[in-house]
Amino acid sequence: MNDNSSSERKDLPNEGMPAIELSKESALNEYSIDSLPITATPMSGPSKPSQALAFGSILLGGACGGLIGFAFTDLQCSGSCSSASGLGALIGAVVGAGGVGVVSVLVLRAMNEWKNKTKIEEGKTALSDDYSKSPND
Repeated sequence: MNDNSSSERKDLPNEGMPAIELSKESALNEYSIDSLPITATPMSGPSKPSQALAFGSILLGGACGGLIGFAFTDLQCSGSCSSASGLGALIGAVVGAGGVGVVSVLVLRAMNEWKNKTKIEEGKTALSDDYSKSPND
């Protein structure tokens, strides 16, 4: 093998690209975090009201699951079986809240994706409208 091939490579496309400059650490320490500009980044998550609605629906699903679990266990048991009814209510509440939680997360993600795609399509439409105008308009 030839050791000269590692010192210079001809297959890398460096034409037209700016050279990378190396700086000393002392030069990098000149810039403090306080001097950086503050930018407003749009939030990519779901809105607060939709999050609150999802949380409320999870609580409601858990309550309904607990009532169904309690009623199901209470109907199957005769006599005093409060511990079994309580366990049935607990299991029903966990299953109900878990199921509604999964659906809520999927709905929030779908809403967020739909909102982002709508914004991108609106941006593309505005951009294409700008290019479709003639310079004389």
